[in-house]
Amino acid sequence: MEFNELNLAEMDKDLTAEERAEWQAIYASYRSGSVMRGEAAGVDYHEFEFVPEGKKRAVKQKLRCMIIISYRIKVIIPETEMFLISVPEGGYVLHSMCGAKLDYVITYVDRENNFAVASRKLALEKMQKASNRRNILDRIIDADVVSVGRNVCLLNYGGYDVLLRQRDINYTMVSDIREIVHTGEVRKAKVKEFVPEEGILKLSIKETMPHPFDGVETRHPVGSYRVATVVGKYGGGVFCRLSDNATDVLCSYDTMHYDGDFQLGDRVEILIKRLNYEKKLIYGKMLRKMR
Repeated sequence: MEFNELNLAEMDKDLTAEERAEWQAIYASYRSGSVMRGEAAGVDYHEFEFVPEGKKRAVKQKLRCMIIISYRIKVIIPETEMFLISVPEGGYVLHSMCGAKLDYVITYVDRENNFAVASRKLALEKMQKASNRRNILDRIIDADVVSVGRNVCLLNYGGYDVLLRQRDINYTMVSDIREIVHTGEVRKAKVKEFVPEEGILKLSIKETMPHPFDGVETRHPVGSYRVATVVGKYGGGVFCRLSDNATDVLCSYDTMHYDGDFQLGDRVEILIKRLNYEKKLIYGKMLRKMR
């Protein structure tokens, strides 16, 4: 039976106050296109029937779907209705969104079977139109963390999904950004670029924080000896994090050192050799492993 033919007053008469409020919000979104918000509860597979573009006959396809359950009603968002931007395939991004706050618009209601289908893409389009009327360049905003992987995270602000890599997240190197950013968080971010007519929004989390290099000539002057921890290797050199846990030094090895003698997590003594103010980098030399 079509939604408009349902006797909702009769169907809803025995609902609790919480159930009635949940259904009323779903009805309103379906009828007016209003945006709802809920926490992603998990991922299911559901079969949908649709007519492919350029075809006349309907086909059935099983799709990966995000599930939102605010109280009792299951809201299903097909993966094809989740993103306006291109994201990696394979479902990893969708699974990593569990626990995130997501916006969506109801597109189908099955009142008799107690579920609804929704589109996040429609909600993002509506929110972008509202955001495009504001000047947010260089502002510090609150962005939702909707997905986090080992090397990249997805923020959402004003209907824009923005992929951030490690260079946009933290000044210091981390092996896995899931250690410092978590799905469902709200994080401060600086708007680095905003071109609404081209759908461009670029954000930076790290630029909301002081740069670790600032004041380094006082904390760690050239010629000083420091205890540090090996946190990464790159191009024959090694990154060592100083005891303030915010400053990394790119160190070279002494001629007597073998790279295999130093592992991630080792405590070492280093010599601060040079400060590059233009690139905001510290260079040092590895002296010895601490015992």
